[in-house]
Amino acid sequence: MIKDLGHGYKIIDNKFILCYESEVFKKFYKTIDFETFEIITTNAEYDNDGFASTIYFGDKNHVYIQSAFTSFSILENANPKDFKVIDIQKGYTFSNGNYYRHNDKMPFDLSKAKHLNDYHIRVEDQLYFGDVKRIENVDLESFVIPYPEKVENLAKDKNHVFFKGKIVLEVNPDTFKVLEGCLDGTYYLECDNTFYAKDDTYAYFIRTISDEVKVIKTKSLEDFHFKVIDERGYAFDKEYSYYMGKRTKL
Repeated sequence: MIKDLGHGYKIIDNKFILCYESEVFKKFYKTIDFETFEIITTNAEYDNDGFASTIYFGDKNHVYIQSAFTSFSILENANPKDFKVIDIQKGYTFSNGNYYRHNDKMPFDLSKAKHLNDYHIRVEDQLYFGDVKRIENVDLESFVIPYPEKVENLAKDKNHVFFKGKIVLEVNPDTFKVLEGCLDGTYYLECDNTFYAKDDTYAYFIRTISDEVKVIKTKSLEDFHFKVIDERGYAFDKEYSYYMGKRTKL
């Protein structure tokens, strides 16, 4: 017996699941109720090629997600009877009194939230990064995103600089700035995710797809500058050139 779920998924004899002839979700077989397992919704209608990069499945007991942003998993405490999609492109759903972002249960009421940009969200007197991580020790009155068009996951307040919601301990927020050459629109490889900055003590390499900001302890901070050469972005001081944060003796 073959049950065609659509989008390449099939249930065979209520015993296993295929996706384009390859077996999938095997470690969830003891949890899935094969008789009621089905596709609830996908984002295929939003994609130009009709490809479903996010699919929500449900059975009589659980809601499941398969996405480019997460492996196949169960939405904790979600109820298939009241499951609703809020924004499938952002991964926002609601069920059983909880809001979710992809497979993460959100720690607040999304209806009360104010998006500051794609990464930072304010809910009453709390601030979150990536919708699920609360930013600690932040001064909301002075909180700003100084480079909203270029470095969206970098922020600061009067006391700290934050990268991906975490305090960058070494940085002085009063003097911190990204080098102008990284921001003036000149093209260089990785110009959408690599930047150099400095404050009154250190220089910094920022790669927005990395997990942390790299400290550069240059001995000639005043001379630390950025230049594009052959479409590659380099920083320089009196002794070294820096490419992708790695230094080379001049």
